[in-house]
Amino acid sequence: MKTVLEEVTSDAVDAEHVRRRVEDWEARLNGLYAMIGEWLPDGWEARRGVSVVMHETMMQRFDVEAKRLPTLELHGLAGRVFRLTPRGLWIIGNNGRVDLKGDGSRYIVIDMADNFEEPNWEVSRDDRRSDREAVTREWLRRLLQ
Repeated sequence: MKTVLEEVTSDAVDAEHVRRRVEDWEARLNGLYAMIGEWLPDGWEARRGVSVVMHETMMQRFDVEAKRLPTLELHGLAGRVFRLTPRGLWIIGNNGRVDLKGDGSRYIVIDMADNFEEPNWEVSRDDRRSDREAVTREWLRRLLQ
């Protein structure tokens, strides 16, 4: 199954498949956080935040136990803080969503890759969701300047 829509409508999905998807999601989150941490400009620091509990409908349907997922906080000069929080894995149209909040703005970071493929992270402001761009070092520097 390549997409979330195919997955949630398939009879072939079982608890093991759901567990693999949750493990893959955690690995992709950790990869995103590591990448962002490496790209931070001088004066910024990445710190792990309070974890959040993931127990989505697909997990409940197949009796897959809840999972604690990491969050990431970006701390900068003058007390500026941005927080990345996993929002959901089974999102129709993408392969997971992370909310990013800071400086009074909200962003949505989504993985546009097919299931179990290399991540393809894109971001948009919450109020302009159709104006997506790739998550890159240059995007992060613009955000944090």
